Amino acid sequence: MTTTTTTAPTAKLTCTECRHENVAERIYCHNCGERLDRSVVIAQKKTQDPQEAHRRLQKMMGPPNMARRNFFAVSKLALAAAAVAALVEIALPPELPAPTKIVPPQVDLDLENVASYQKPGPLEYSQDQINAYLGYRLTSKKTALNKPLLTFVRATASLRDGGCTISMERSLFGYSIYSRTSHQVDAGAGKIAATNVGGWIGRLPVHPVIMRFGDIIFADLWSALDRERKLLGKMGAVTFHDGSVTISAPAR
Repeated sequence: MTTTTTTAPTAKLTCTECRHENVAERIYCHNCGERLDRSVVIAQKKTQDPQEAHRRLQKMMGPPNMARRNFFAVSKLALAAAAVAALVEIALPPELPAPTKIVPPQVDLDLENVASYQKPGPLEYSQDQINAYLGYRLTSKKTALNKPLLTFVRATASLRDGGCTISMERSLFGYSIYSRTSHQVDAGAGKIAATNVGGWIGRLPVHPVIMRFGDIIFADLWSALDRERKLLGKMGAVTFHDGSVTISAPAR
């Protein structure tokens, strides 16, 4: 049994000047160089394979194929899962130093005395002493630290080798919201230099590059502690250890 395949006849372009028949692909006559009338070829292309044109139209007008539907469904599911996971991390309270009941040291007066050479250095404070001082110092600043719908609760410091992490707790309708910023700190020569190395909202980590702008969350806290920051900038050195800090007197 034989199968006969028929093909559509190939259009020929006849030159109107010399009547030479040219192949359909040519633009100029092979014989005389005159520009050819290609309207016959264009009309033939428009009438070729109507089924293929119908299939293309159906593909454009019809619903997306299964692969595309699956891709968008999986993408939406992944984004929703990531958003839920981020909200859970934000809602979880981080591990913070427990509230301390020790008598707070007079850190600001100690710094003033060392800065004016009335008291020899170095000064050394434990993490509990620093947190006791923060609690005492910020109690009178709560009005400035409170924001609309956000009530300031407390600020704490976690000291480690080479730097510290400052945490701030605020309350929204009785629910605690935590934000933390971590710095590598160097103070001396009349200035204090702090390099942000990241932060957290709840337990959700925030990249240091983002924290350069997100650190505005702590702007009112830095303002409340502006006196201490200026005094630290006058010190000879500030060295952080795991659970303590040593402040050296300025050079005479």
